[in-house]
Parts: sequence; C-alpha cells; structure tokens
Amino acid sequence: MHIYRATIRQSSASITVPLAPGVLASLTLAIATPLLFSSPVAAQQPVASSAPVMRPRPKAAPQTKSGALAGPGVQEQAKELNRQAIALQSKGKLTEACALYRQAISLYPAAAGYHNNLALVLKDLDQTKEAEAQERVALKLRPNRADYHVNLGIILQRQKRLNEAEVAFKDALAMDASDSDCHYRLGQVYLELGDFDKALEATKLALMLKPESAEYCELMGDIYTRKEKYDDALLEYRRVIELNGYTPATISGALHDKIEFLKSRLKSHP
Repeated sequence: MHIYRATIRQSSASITVPLAPGVLASLTLAIATPLLFSSPVAAQQPVASSAPVMRPRPKAAPQTKSGALAGPGVQEQAKELNRQAIALQSKGKLTEACALYRQAISLYPAAAGYHNNLALVLKDLDQTKEAEAQERVALKLRPNRADYHVNLGIILQRQKRLNEAEVAFKDALAMDASDSDCHYRLGQVYLELGDFDKALEATKLALMLKPESAEYCELMGDIYTRKEKYDDALLEYRRVIELNGYTPATISGALHDKIEFLKSRLKSHP
C-alpha cells in the first residue's frame, strides 16, 4: 500500500504530511502575512509652487466574500481551518475536509492554496466540475504555480478532456521541467490519444528523472505493447516485477494478464 506525502510550503519552511491512499498530494498551507500599513505622510510645504502634493494611495487589505476586511485575526482563523482540513484529508475524511476548506475560503478567499486544496478533495470525491472551477481560481490567484497546472491537468484527464489536459501538463513543464510525475502523466495522455511516439518520449523522460519507478516502467510496457514491440514490453513488465519485489504468487492480476498476453503473442509470432 502506497503512502503519499504532501509537502506543505510555508514561506521558506515546509511541513510534510502523510496522506492516506487515494489522496493526491499537492496540498498548500497558505500563510497569511499580517498587513503592513505605512504611517501617514506628513504634509509637505511647497517650495516654489502651490501645486498639490500627490501622496501614494495605501493598498487595500484583503476582503472576505462579504466585503469585510480580512485582518490578521481572520487570516489566522482561515489558516487554522486549512490545517485541520489537511489533517482530516490525510485520514481519508474527505467530506469533512471539504467543509473546512470551504470555511477557510469564506474567511480568506484570496488564499490560492485553500482553493487548490479544495479542488483536490473534490476531485477525489469525483466532483470534477467543481474541482476544475476551484483549481482555476487557484491558478488565477497564483498563475506561476507549476503544481497547480499539474493538478488542473489531472482533473481534466479525469474528465477525459485529454487535449486540454495535455496543455495543462505542458504549461507545468514549461515552469518545472524536472517534474517526473508530470512527464509520466503527459505520457498517459498521449497513450490515450493514440500518439505512441510522444507517449514513449514523455515516459522516457519521466524514467530518466526517476529510474526506479515501477509505475513508469509499467507505462513503458503498455506503450510498447500498443506499438506491438512485445519483447520490449515484456522486459519492462519484468522490471516492474523486480522493482516491486513480486513473486509469481504476488503479481497483481492486471500485470499478470499483460504478461500472459505478451507470451501468447510472442509464441504466435516467434
């Protein structure tokens, strides 16, 4: 059983939270920085001109949905709700986590991380339309977050909107080409689209970055099978067995069926 871990970015610090199986990891713990208000500018006496002195307009504080100012106290409340929601999500209590994320957003809607976190829970609850909407809000607030683009791609992939998912994954890779999982997911999309050469290229890049991934090797085997390169596919599946430490008795049913199919094809086409 895989245990996923989520790295929660918090200014320059990070917190790692174990997540239960099936809970996708890309949770953001948004830190609300207290607002800084500059002291009033003293009136200046004109030297040789009576023209009015222009003073900079102070920045408006973040607002809640009701239009009230989201001061440090409100932001701290939202941050605490977000923490509690992450803890619930890590235990697989998705409905409860969803409710707390919504409360955090109602208090401080300017926190992109809260929208991202809610999107991930909604995705796992198969509410992909609302998940997409929340992820797009997160991206509107923080368009340079590569992981938010990845999450949007995953949500679109779940909806079988493969061309849009491809764009989202490419946007993410343009910001962070070292994301092996994003290359892997792009390979999945290309395989579903029937573009086997691009699928192979993307998955090879994923394996270059993370060569010990059994998951990536299995995708390589799937691609080679679709390309009718059965010897290469069988090598990849055997690599999966090796990496996972499987025995003949513990090979998963799906992988066993793939191997048996290849053996039958190789026998009929020696």
